[in-house]
Amino acid sequence: MFKKETFLNGLPSNSLGKGCSSLDTNKLSLLLLVSLLLILGGCSNDSKNNQQNFDLVASEKTLPANMHEMAFEREETPRYHYLVRMAENQSGFEDFWSLYDFKNPAPELDFNEKNVFFIGAYESGSCPSNIEKVEPNSDNISITIAHLDGNCTADATPRTFVIQIDKAEAKNITSFIIIEGGTETTVPLEN
Repeated sequence: MFKKETFLNGLPSNSLGKGCSSLDTNKLSLLLLVSLLLILGGCSNDSKNNQQNFDLVASEKTLPANMHEMAFEREETPRYHYLVRMAENQSGFEDFWSLYDFKNPAPELDFNEKNVFFIGAYESGSCPSNIEKVEPNSDNISITIAHLDGNCTADATPRTFVIQIDKAEAKNITSFIIIEGGTETTVPLEN
């Protein structure tokens, strides 16, 4: 006749613990701990490695009422419109906050070490934009704007991003290079 065996996790219950010493268990635990630390170390917030050298202050579906009159427009297709402004103090920040028509009151920010930039653009109503990467250079800042993948509508809805960048990285900035949909647009910075 057949002997009836009990199985646990695919192994016969009488084989559990055989061939697996506490030393092997300790090695396995150490290996798992080291692997976890390596994975978490790869997800660090190191600004140089992750290009997260900016703080997002706000992102809202709003633009100035006279955006078309004020905005920089690409001459080639796609004919993107961008409105970029820099605030170096709280008073200027509040003025731009009002110009870009944010609904809530402007927050108090520390302008001792950072400057604030307002980036106004249009986006699809069904595929919101976000800032993927910000790279300050000697006289410009490259910003990559990403969109969700999918079936996006062709409408143009407002979007304004407000970001903070260290004053040292922003002191000689004369333009922004905005990369959107694989297209680079150089936008002059106006105050």
